[in-house]
Amino acid sequence: MHLTTLCNTSLDNPTQRSKDQLIQAAIKFLDTDTICYRVEEPETLVELQKNEWDPVIEWAENRYGVEIGSSTSIMGPSIPARTHEVLANHLASYNMWALQGIEFVVTQLKSMVLTLGLTDLHLTVEQAVLLSRLEEEYQIQKWGNVEWAHDYELQELRARTAAGTLFIHLCSQSSTVKHKLLQE
Repeated sequence: MHLTTLCNTSLDNPTQRSKDQLIQAAIKFLDTDTICYRVEEPETLVELQKNEWDPVIEWAENRYGVEIGSSTSIMGPSIPARTHEVLANHLASYNMWALQGIEFVVTQLKSMVLTLGLTDLHLTVEQAVLLSRLEEEYQIQKWGNVEWAHDYELQELRARTAAGTLFIHLCSQSSTVKHKLLQE
């Protein structure tokens, strides 16, 4: 169902957005990226965020040669213009269909960094979803799970993220087949 939606959206482009508009729609999430906003308390959640999110940010910074960082301020981290530029240039290497998938995944995870981790095969769908829901999972462990609500949300987010990631990979991969000539 999600793959069909992505295909139809890519075919029809109902909002008539250009490649640059799709790139900017994805990049805008960088300023409010889920894994860049940290809490100051409770200490166990602070430590959990540091242990789980910092390695992903460090990976992205090293992979793309940019500065992302994190913040406990409501204003968020101060992400340099160069970071936006480098990531926009990277996204420009994708075709329109893949960009539709990237925006879809970014919107699901509320994270450009996690989406980059998925597209580069650094993270699995399960890891990316868990990292995007880290605070919610922390609260569930503390207060308990509402099975009909939390479980459904988790499975739906996994399904959407998996479909979007698969769509990106299918739209941006190519292969060729060479037939060997048989010699008699």
